[in-house]
Amino acid sequence: MSDRSAGDGGHPPKIAATGVWKTYGNVVANRDVSIEIPAGGVHAVLGENGAGKSTLMRMFYGVEQPDRGAILLDGEPIVIRTPREAIARGVGMVFQHFGLVPGLTAVQNIVLGVEPTKRLSVDRDAVDERASALMERFDLSVDLHTKVAGMSAARQQRVEILKALYRGAQVLILDEPTALLTPQERTSLFAAIRHMTTQGTTVIFISHKLSEIEQFADTFTVMRAGQVVGGGRRADHTRDELVRLMVGTASISSRRAESRAGPTALAAEDLAVPGHGGRQAVKGVSLAVRAGEVLGLAGVEGNGQLEFLETLAGLRAPISGSVSIAGRPMRDFTNREARSLGVGYVPEDRLATGVAGTAPIVDNLLANRVGEGRFGRRGTLRVRDMRAEAERLVERYDIRCDSIDQPAASLSGGNIQKVVLAREISTEPTVLLVAEPTRGLDVGAIALVHEHLARVAESGAAVIVLSSDLDELLSVATRIAVFRNGEIVSIEPDVPSTTAQQLGRAMLGATAEAVAA
Repeated sequence: MSDRSAGDGGHPPKIAATGVWKTYGNVVANRDVSIEIPAGGVHAVLGENGAGKSTLMRMFYGVEQPDRGAILLDGEPIVIRTPREAIARGVGMVFQHFGLVPGLTAVQNIVLGVEPTKRLSVDRDAVDERASALMERFDLSVDLHTKVAGMSAARQQRVEILKALYRGAQVLILDEPTALLTPQERTSLFAAIRHMTTQGTTVIFISHKLSEIEQFADTFTVMRAGQVVGGGRRADHTRDELVRLMVGTASISSRRAESRAGPTALAAEDLAVPGHGGRQAVKGVSLAVRAGEVLGLAGVEGNGQLEFLETLAGLRAPISGSVSIAGRPMRDFTNREARSLGVGYVPEDRLATGVAGTAPIVDNLLANRVGEGRFGRRGTLRVRDMRAEAERLVERYDIRCDSIDQPAASLSGGNIQKVVLAREISTEPTVLLVAEPTRGLDVGAIALVHEHLARVAESGAAVIVLSSDLDELLSVATRIAVFRNGEIVSIEPDVPSTTAQQLGRAMLGATAEAVAA
């Protein structure tokens, strides 16, 4: 099926694909895909994880080349062999997984390869002036002279967005551009995008957030199993119609774990934790989480909630204070110790720290379970049993893959997340810590992840979920703790009656009376 419903009929599409095929071994990523994207608008590309959206966009950007079919720019067939050629033709892309150089500063990454020069050297004043103007225009603030290796995932993503905007692309492809932005930052970004489209820039964005698509997309295309299954003007379709095109049904929703709070599973007492640059990220936080509950952690990025979670996972040693798991104290604050006490951890950057990208799926699924007697004894692994368990987890968690032997990095972002969740949940943890569990996932995968989190809590574990998506926390959490300036400023015990506006006021520092209003 082709998507030609978005064109204006008077001009050729800005960028298009006709009859495009792309295969990887036995996997067909794109099957006879035809799509036309008009100039000067915002076009959304939707679909389940693994539907072929990113593969098609990578062909637009020259990272991949089609096996068959053609790419057209302004109505003319073109061959884009590399991203450099794409940029030269006015096509830019921001990827979901970052491609920054960790040892360089933000501004060095932003201008890398296109640095303005003065007397045969980089004109640093011009670089700073233009980068600062971009930050102000798009409300995407970062410290230009901080190395990206020391930045959070959210700030690294902002650098990627600024890097693409710096090059002034006529076609700008954004893969989940708002995944780590606050609501205010998302609004500013899309306002800037809308302004760009009035000047003729064509923006394509991949997003699984239906609210963004409803608010900002002019046109859309839906892909499923490598094919185009629908598209057109966004205003002509309801949300249920979009969901039905994506997953085949409109009845997808998340559920909260049934409240069965038991004994204390995790206790933090007067915890103080260091952050970047010698600052104190967490300041004397005390918190108890009971078995059977899902505690949400909310806060504007950079207010200590991530450092708090990393300390519980044994990835960061505190300055002072204590943590105990089911009454057993953490002493060394190492990840090995945390796991031995029954702590599972799903990190926010699933590709960089959640999996070994070059290792096969089977190894990633069972990496923390090879010591179990059922999988080996006296140094001998029971490979058949391990493979059988990996196949079971692939089926249970709906991990879309060709084989459990393929590298984890070859999976889509959503399927990588399923691998990490399957690995951590399968150990039956006492406490499960999850950072940004559904970042970049489609509506079907989000509902599946939420269902698994609810089941973990109902099985008797304590679940702590850090999410920048307030709607997600309101959907899955039984309590929500709000961080601000390294402290918990509010704990919402009655989540069903709590609103995103109340949480937002607490995150921004409103008084307790105002938050309750």
